Amino acid sequence: MSVVLVADDEPAVLDALSQVVEDLGHQVVRAHDGREALQLARAQKPHLVVTDHMMPRLSGLDLVRQLQEDDLLRDVPVLLLSAALPMGSNSEARAFLPKPFELSQFEDLVSSLLAESKALAPPGTEAASGAPASPEERLRWLGNQVASPLAQIRERLGILQLSSPEGFRRQLTEIERSLEEVERLVRTVTPPQH
Repeated sequence: MSVVLVADDEPAVLDALSQVVEDLGHQVVRAHDGREALQLARAQKPHLVVTDHMMPRLSGLDLVRQLQEDDLLRDVPVLLLSAALPMGSNSEARAFLPKPFELSQFEDLVSSLLAESKALAPPGTEAASGAPASPEERLRWLGNQVASPLAQIRERLGILQLSSPEGFRRQLTEIERSLEEVERLVRTVTPPQH
């Protein structure tokens, strides 16, 4: 199973694209804007990034450029979706799909890019074998898998704290402390890679 990062600021589009990827049998990591997508890509090391071009905080094209500047992510293929860019105007992403498009076109491109990514991976690597080889790599992989849901929980917790009555806020503060402890544990097994 491959990890696919899907980024789109329109919830309905994000849900539809994510469902297609999940139906193909892959794990989906969702991002609601370009900056969140970049953070999740660094934490998750996806096998493919699917991103809309027009997003807040960081456009899809800027996301492609940021990924290419990262030594660990520069080889991750990116599928750029856009209603604003004309076909053939972007050579920076691995693939481009103009909006509107048929979901079958999207499905075919995702399958093709993931197959190409696995074919190019050196033998014995995580992308080729589907699982990390050493115990240390498995532990780091597990930490990365937990980092994304934790970030999403933290974001939603912040929203709840702002809109909740005082008694409920105290309970949310306790949840936040527990979340911080789990995040601290994850950081100990996923040291920054330079």
